[in-house]
Amino acid sequence: MTAFARPGPIAILAVSHEGARIGARLLVLPESALYAPKPFVPEAAVYAGSLKEFIGTMWPTHAAIIGVMASGILVRSIAPWISSKYTDPAVVAVDDAARFAISLLSGHEGGANRLAEQVGELLGAIPVITTGSEAQRRVLVGVGCRRGASAQRILAALDAALAEQGRTRAEIYALATIDLKAEEPGLREAAARLNVPLRIVPRSRIKALQDVLREKTFAEDITGVAAVCIPAALLTSPHSELLAPKRAQDGVTIALAQDTCGWWDSVPGDAIT
Repeated sequence: MTAFARPGPIAILAVSHEGARIGARLLVLPESALYAPKPFVPEAAVYAGSLKEFIGTMWPTHAAIIGVMASGILVRSIAPWISSKYTDPAVVAVDDAARFAISLLSGHEGGANRLAEQVGELLGAIPVITTGSEAQRRVLVGVGCRRGASAQRILAALDAALAEQGRTRAEIYALATIDLKAEEPGLREAAARLNVPLRIVPRSRIKALQDVLREKTFAEDITGVAAVCIPAALLTSPHSELLAPKRAQDGVTIALAQDTCGWWDSVPGDAIT
């Protein structure tokens, strides 16, 4: 889970019915509570007064704030309370369609970058990370593996694929795989050891690429899709391209892709829909 710069709960704020419905899906986050100006959903506590004032009461005591609303509304509401990236809570904005989870404030130091990744995994939203040191990581790794593949086997196959392309682990932004492999312990451990998120790509999105991956394969017999690692890598970013053909080793397939235009720098950061 995300380590925040300071202790405290997570406040999830919504200003619309749809936002509250999305916010309720985030209540699996530890020590989280949902707030809205009206009882849009049963899980929401109703706050009185303006959003700006309510945020002001939470600012000193909360580790993180997630606003399910237009980023402009959230920015204006937190503006009077911003002090320092070393002391402010992590702030993440999510749009009302749950397409993006944007790390707005205290990204690296405060934990908002990793929180945006968690929110993305829970909602199927694309995390938007603009922190310079993290945005330079642009290698996306699609991974397919047999059930029970160990982290050691996965990392060995990954290192071999990286070496062939003259790349290093330090360039990896994320691992990605199909939803069927979402709970594979080896994959989870490999991502944790690399300190990168594990992006989960639904089969429905991979099936959208079936026409270009039409040859019947063993993967399709098992998963219902013609391939895993290549589409997982390509679908992790809207601007990714393959660096090399997929590589298979010891029951693990690896596909390396790269974001070609600085997605995390240019957008106004575990799942993708």
